[in-house]
Amino acid sequence: MRLRAPVPDDAPAVLAVMVARDMVDLGAPDYTLEDLRDEWNLSDFNLATDAVVVEAGDQRIVGYAIVRSPGALAVVAPRVKGQGIGALLLPWAERREHELGHDRHRQWVAASNTRGRDFLLAAGYGQERSYWRMVRSLADGADPVSPPSGFELRPLDVDRDAVALHALNQASFSANADFRRETLDEFRDEHLGAHDLDPGLSVVGRHGDDYAGFLLARRWRDEGVGFVDILAVYPDHQRRGLGSSLLRAAFHGFAAAGLREAALGVASDNPRALGLYEGVGMAARYRFDTYERPMSAGAT
Repeated sequence: MRLRAPVPDDAPAVLAVMVARDMVDLGAPDYTLEDLRDEWNLSDFNLATDAVVVEAGDQRIVGYAIVRSPGALAVVAPRVKGQGIGALLLPWAERREHELGHDRHRQWVAASNTRGRDFLLAAGYGQERSYWRMVRSLADGADPVSPPSGFELRPLDVDRDAVALHALNQASFSANADFRRETLDEFRDEHLGAHDLDPGLSVVGRHGDDYAGFLLARRWRDEGVGFVDILAVYPDHQRRGLGSSLLRAAFHGFAAAGLREAALGVASDNPRALGLYEGVGMAARYRFDTYERPMSAGAT
């Protein structure tokens, strides 16, 4: 086994490892080739230094790890579990996190991946929080919605709205434990520049001349899913029904577009958001957990 930096042509082989892991952990793929290429092309990511693959003796890729601002993800092909690949990837990820100046080591693992969980616990990590994938069927459609009094809803205009939505996103989530500050360019790159962003299914909420909230929607065509990438409401306009109106407007748009399901992710330490999603008919399907340990314990 050897570690090396990936190159763009490795993307299909890396995706195959990720999909095989998803099938075991989740029962369905949670990543596409376009998602992977989007991530590799982000302006704050360097493929030569921020990712690594593990090659077996026959040069097949059997493991992959990536380090970004939110933390690290390491994936081992299920068919080679127990061969020490995780023990190769974890030190690499910890070294890279240290080089990037992260304050803690952080790893993402599907909750059903008990082997991965036990490996991290044995390495001194502790579970920090969870992220639920929430879903709602659109088989029976979704009714149109009127916004709360004083608000208006309209589709996203990427060029016109970008600066205001970036500022609103910062104001809405800065108090969250897992918040990470993004520059305007990073926000554009990762969210507004995503290959599957659908401006027509995304919704912007205004209150007079002010931006009050927004929902960015991605259209997962092959899966028939409308995925809510971000739902943000400015603090002064929270608890007035705008969040649920943005969601319901998006669900109506998803159903009208022929999508069969709505989906999004929510952190376990955001109970108010979890209650909002349950209130509009969403339910948890599966969970990812994050495991952390202090940087001082793993810096090398």
